[in-house]
Amino acid sequence: MKKREYPKAIFKRKLIKGVFWSGFFLVLFLSVVAIVRVGNADAGAVALEEPKEKESKERNFALSQGAQTFSVNFVKEYFNWENDDEKKLDRADRLSSYIASGLDEQAGLSYEGMEWSSKMKDAQVWNVESTGADSALVTVRVSQVLTKVTPPDKEAVEKAKKDKKDPPEPKVETTGPHEKFINIPVKTDGKSFVVHQIPYFVASPKKPDIKADSVVDEEGKEKVEDSTIREEATSFLNTFFKVYTTGTQEELSYYVDKNSIQSMHGIMTFKEIQNLIVKKGQQKNDYEVSATIIFTENGSKGQVVYPYHLTVTKKGDRWLVKELNHH
Repeated sequence: MKKREYPKAIFKRKLIKGVFWSGFFLVLFLSVVAIVRVGNADAGAVALEEPKEKESKERNFALSQGAQTFSVNFVKEYFNWENDDEKKLDRADRLSSYIASGLDEQAGLSYEGMEWSSKMKDAQVWNVESTGADSALVTVRVSQVLTKVTPPDKEAVEKAKKDKKDPPEPKVETTGPHEKFINIPVKTDGKSFVVHQIPYFVASPKKPDIKADSVVDEEGKEKVEDSTIREEATSFLNTFFKVYTTGTQEELSYYVDKNSIQSMHGIMTFKEIQNLIVKKGQQKNDYEVSATIIFTENGSKGQVVYPYHLTVTKKGDRWLVKELNHH
């Protein structure tokens, strides 16, 4: 049977329709793919944001640096008082910016029997301890100066008036600085802070019973008994420390092996080495050196004594410093 042939006009129309619908379905398919991809990307972004938001909510803002700064600023006002009606009102007004609504306006300070006025000299945060999801106890070390003003004797004032003399001056006494430690209960709304409970004094922390690290390491690796090596190491270190304190960075680099050691030129001057101990290093021709080095501080000309630990190496006839550390 002979294959049917379409007229050219009909064939052309069918071809155009085929191309149109193919293009339409291709565009539709690509649009669906794009929508799915955008949806997945948004879902991924939300998934990433959720842990961040959760982490932000879980983080106790009362432990932040901002809370510590707030506490220091608070004690500056807290330790500033005078037993005078006008000054009492002034202190209450200053504290109102820090304390929670309903808390005692003087934050626990009573003026009954008070003889001395106070000025804060210095304050540092000593410790921060969480007391809840949005609260903390900030321990602040405070240094305060106390002042007492004793009015002159009334009879002496009257006598001076009768004698037409200058009245006696009030007696002013000052003591301090006095060190105190105070706990500041801080609460936050996630943006700012308030003192939500009465602050209270605590005992000063005791000095810990910790022994100082050994200035010169006399334990561990085997000491070098070879007198030649010891003499060479001593001679080299005398040269090294002299250049370390008087030479340029370029001159110092000649004595250093692949390590950036900054020159102390202009800061201090090498004087002498004491308590030198040389031990075998971990690698061949390496030596571990412990020593006490005495320098002269260039400004005051006073002496400073520093313990050092060095790793030095010998390459042929040349000695080099690989590491330089303070104990």
